[in-house]
Amino acid sequence: MTERQTSGQGGGGEERPVTVMVVDDHPMWRDAVARDLSEAGFAVVATAGDGPQAVRRAKAANPDVLVLDLNLPGLPGVEVCKQLVGGEPGPPGPRVLVLSASGEHADVLEAVKSGATGYLLKSASTEDLLDAVRRTAAGEPVFTPGLAGLVLGEYRRLATDPAPACPSYTS
Repeated sequence: MTERQTSGQGGGGEERPVTVMVVDDHPMWRDAVARDLSEAGFAVVATAGDGPQAVRRAKAANPDVLVLDLNLPGLPGVEVCKQLVGGEPGPPGPRVLVLSASGEHADVLEAVKSGATGYLLKSASTEDLLDAVRRTAAGEPVFTPGLAGLVLGEYRRLATDPAPACPSYTS
């Protein structure tokens, strides 16, 4: 874990809990995830229901972990991730754990390319979510079983594909 966070499990001394922001356009889902995280000892510092609001609030709250849905009004989750994790000057952005109903390969790979540390399906248990947030805060890649193989397979494919040939110009 980095020096800015702990495991979210009560500890001693001067450690502070992992700070988390929950972004989902469905209020009941967003509130339930925030409640579960709070009850487990995480500090939920913000929530948001759309993409532009998520970017503004995340920049203001600077959470350790952003639990992010992909399907958001105003700005898709992948774009939110790019804006927050990208190389803008300033404090480092949050680590992003995508929490989505979609297990589509294209969605998973796009989320990883945009800077997400992990990808969990909404069908996961509360215990799986809590563990995923802890591990994401520690910088560990976290994926729903089956999706990790997809990401690893894509990485291997890209690593073994020859680089695109540069056009040769002759006169």
